[in-house]
Amino acid sequence: MKNIKKLAAYYFSGTGNTKYVTEKLCESLKPEYDCSVYDISLAPNADEMKQADLILFAFPVYGSAPPQPMRRFLYNNKDRVSGKKLAIIVTQYMFSGDGAASLGRAAEKYGGRVEYAEHFNMPNNISDCNIFKIRNGEDIIPMLEKTDRRIEAFAKKILSGVRFRRGFGVASHALGFLSQRALFRKGESKKRDKLKIDGGRCTGCGACVKQCPAGNLVLSNGKARPSNVCALCYRCVNLCPNKAITLIGKHAPEVQYKGVGAVKR
Repeated sequence: MKNIKKLAAYYFSGTGNTKYVTEKLCESLKPEYDCSVYDISLAPNADEMKQADLILFAFPVYGSAPPQPMRRFLYNNKDRVSGKKLAIIVTQYMFSGDGAASLGRAAEKYGGRVEYAEHFNMPNNISDCNIFKIRNGEDIIPMLEKTDRRIEAFAKKILSGVRFRRGFGVASHALGFLSQRALFRKGESKKRDKLKIDGGRCTGCGACVKQCPAGNLVLSNGKARPSNVCALCYRCVNLCPNKAITLIGKHAPEVQYKGVGAVKR
């Protein structure tokens, strides 16, 4: 009888990009791996790590750094990763240098062994800035097809047991730290205070409050209000039906990112 390994996958996803890659990868690892997939913003079963042959952490990188919820999740489960084989995948729009290693180094300090790490390009979701164009529907299919092929290639490495760790080299570390992470971390707390909700546009529908993965938004006097625990994930900016929310940008998004779930292939 064939030995089926257990994989426990834990992801953080703002607008669905990381969720997409995580689920695709887990499908590609079947039937050799029995995969359990958890969204860390929904009180996941962390005890699955104890029985897992491989633990997967997945997240989008912000300035070549893991989002705060993922950093906190790893810290809260540092005892569970000790002695375990780990895989780390990150999603990014362009490049991050050492995005996967930025969490992997912390995991290894806690006793985990990162065996596999990869970066996957996904569509831009920063919709309140004009730096990069927002694409939806058929326009993102070519990128998704390229990413699908990369997922399949990464899955084959895991299935064959070939150790592969993108971003763990010295050059990647320097690129990630010097070009992005040093600046991002320096102003990260200030960025959390930049979430703005236009009271004139907000109708108090509560969509952003229900969907916020960090519990940062509340309804007060019929309007959505931010707290100080923004995860910088851009979910609320892109789902608000009245385009009332901005984060990094100063103006309401002209086009919102609809996510991979809206793509018909």
